[in-house]
Amino acid sequence: MEAFPWLFAVLGGAVILALVIAYGAIRSSKATTRQKDAAERGAHDIYHKDESKN
Repeated sequence: MEAFPWLFAVLGGAVILALVIAYGAIRSSKATTRQKDAAERGAHDIYHKDESKN
């Protein structure tokens, strides 16, 4: 019975850490509107640069 608090602390800490890491990964993976627009402009420029070489 003495090991129960330590078991709870260790497992609880691991679960909380996993949740925080998952939250951070999900939150940082979303691109902003500005980033999406810049990516579209960059792709557009690359495609038109390739077409002008032909």
